[in-house]
Amino acid sequence: MKILTTLLFLFLFLKFNYAQDAMVKDTISVDEIEFITTELPLQLEEISALSYEDRDKSVVSFWGLNDSGNKSELYRFTKDGNIIQTISTTNAPNIDWEEIAIDDNKLFFADFGNNLGNRKDLAIYYINRDEIDLNKEFQSLQAHKIEFFYPEQEHFGYKNLTTNWDAEAFFIYNNQIHVLTKEWTNKATTHYTIPIDSTKRHAAKRIEVYPTDFMVTGAHISTKSNDKGLYIIGYTIETLAILQWFDLPKDNSDLIFTNSPKTTILPLGFTTQLGQLEGISLSSADQNQICMSGEKFKFKGFHAKQILHCFKNFTNQK
Repeated sequence: MKILTTLLFLFLFLKFNYAQDAMVKDTISVDEIEFITTELPLQLEEISALSYEDRDKSVVSFWGLNDSGNKSELYRFTKDGNIIQTISTTNAPNIDWEEIAIDDNKLFFADFGNNLGNRKDLAIYYINRDEIDLNKEFQSLQAHKIEFFYPEQEHFGYKNLTTNWDAEAFFIYNNQIHVLTKEWTNKATTHYTIPIDSTKRHAAKRIEVYPTDFMVTGAHISTKSNDKGLYIIGYTIETLAILQWFDLPKDNSDLIFTNSPKTTILPLGFTTQLGQLEGISLSSADQNQICMSGEKFKFKGFHAKQILHCFKNFTNQK
């Protein structure tokens, strides 16, 4: 069984690796990576986002949330899996929450999960970080709502998991929101930008398309010199989990995929073992680590629990 799994992994890796020939890239073997893995509590069994909290120096902690059908709550938890803070949002229903991003002043979270491609109420919310009291175990706060739509979308009726208008990843860069679509049919991602403006509904601006050959489920960006780059995760239809890193363009262009001078691909293994990976962040407090969260996953007799994986950043920047 182990030999068959290894052969299947190699087949899928080669298929993925040679499907992308437009960019010079490096690859890393998962055998070079030492994972530190923590099981998360049942309260986070559908965790679909991860973002490091850099203001609390007393403990290494992350923000997370659950996706559709769960409470409208944000959870801060420690690296060993203990929930230490809960924020309830009074005006942001959880239709299908998917991602968290943090900048210097705001904590953003997205309600744009769209498996059926039929939603016309896509939104990204934010809470001002100054309103968050890190010493309180529970807070109830109002969020600001940024509404948007994809102007190219004309059809809103799809069978489940066939749409190219789903999304589970975004990040903040150059004072804009950057959305990466999860394209079930194209196996690519379309990169959109949206202004940070809650006064009106915005048409998302399409700026580039990148042929990932996997479905993007999470993203994180860093402009710090020791870990600079865009990190994206996702999985193939065969459940192979992928992490891909892109160096940022030297001119700070929004066209990261188009102008990136370098990319590195790391096939991680199968979601049946790792969990359904949907959150990624960097933990600068822990020797420059990459951390990923995975929600509970069941598939044809396989079962993976909700989990947090961390390992040393492989980009080795100084």
